[in-house]
Amino acid sequence: MGPAINEKRMVELFCDLARITSLSGKEGAIARRLSILLKFMGAEVFIDDAGRKIGGETGNLIARFPGTAPGEPFLLSAHMDTVGPAGNVRPLVTKDRVTSDGTTILGADCKAGIAIIIEVIKTLDENKIPHPPIEAVFTVSEEMALMGAKFLDYSKLRSRYGLIFDNEQGLENVITSAPAADAMEIKVYGAAAHSGVAPEKGISAIKVVSDAISGMKLGRIDSETTANIGFISGGNAINIIPPLVELSGEARSHDPAKLKKQTRHMEDCLKRAVKKIKIRADGKLVTPRYEFLIEQKFPHLRIDKANPVLALISAALRDEGLKMKPSASGGGTDANILYGHGIKAPILSTGMRDVHTTHEYLDLKDFYACARLTLKVISSWTQREYAKN
Repeated sequence: MGPAINEKRMVELFCDLARITSLSGKEGAIARRLSILLKFMGAEVFIDDAGRKIGGETGNLIARFPGTAPGEPFLLSAHMDTVGPAGNVRPLVTKDRVTSDGTTILGADCKAGIAIIIEVIKTLDENKIPHPPIEAVFTVSEEMALMGAKFLDYSKLRSRYGLIFDNEQGLENVITSAPAADAMEIKVYGAAAHSGVAPEKGISAIKVVSDAISGMKLGRIDSETTANIGFISGGNAINIIPPLVELSGEARSHDPAKLKKQTRHMEDCLKRAVKKIKIRADGKLVTPRYEFLIEQKFPHLRIDKANPVLALISAALRDEGLKMKPSASGGGTDANILYGHGIKAPILSTGMRDVHTTHEYLDLKDFYACARLTLKVISSWTQREYAKN
């Protein structure tokens, strides 16, 4: 039986953080609150320049706690920002959960993770539990395409392993795999003409796009791959053949080769649609054309079965009467970006449920259990490091 976490303190801290509005790009207040707390706890605290780079109020917060035992440093990370509506959050605590008053989100995504990290570090210190150096990272603008993690100052970090707290599944479901994602910005150019006077002189960009999309495989492609066109805009007036249509879309896959194949397929559909149309207007040959720009939103995440942290999580879950289930996610988190920088960190459930809605709540049973689990993982990590030495 290990040292007990302070459940009352955890809930109080969570509610305190939940009341602080911290929409993406506006995390200044919560960063200040956490900086004061972490310094008081004995951390060396840094704010990087990610905020300046992405136009936010503050950068990512990095807190380094010295180790009391030899070993590799260990990373703990959660994001500070939330989605809306998030003005004047009023957390309501009942026996088994915390909710908002129903007019806002709660912010358990991801302030539950922040509260867990801080409680674990406090418990380690109060009980004089040996531990390696701990690097706590609290990112900004995770909800905005993981922008904080993308511009995190990785020169401040030495950890190669750790835990991310951003999972709304059951506690036994540990996310070890998540897809890479490519964003697509597409422009299709036709030729304008008066639709009533000389329609034969025009090329409808809408018609070209319609033909292209009708040939695209979209939605669920296979068990690892999805694709979507999520935005279409074009046309000037009902009596003008539309000369331009703009589209935005994405493709995701757990397999980078499948992702490349899907994006190539979508561009091929555009290419074929464009080649089908040629007209002569005023003695000139006129054809449509397109622009197809791809930007990686985030790389894939794939935590290998041999990852030493997974074995420690599995053992800790057994102590909770649970069997670990390595799980795949369809979305990206900071773990994807960290993985791209060589930091291998599975994603733990924090008890957050129904996130991104006004029905969001925090399941206190899993909230407390996640903190106990994390405490056991760090203790076991320390024992592992002693064994190596």
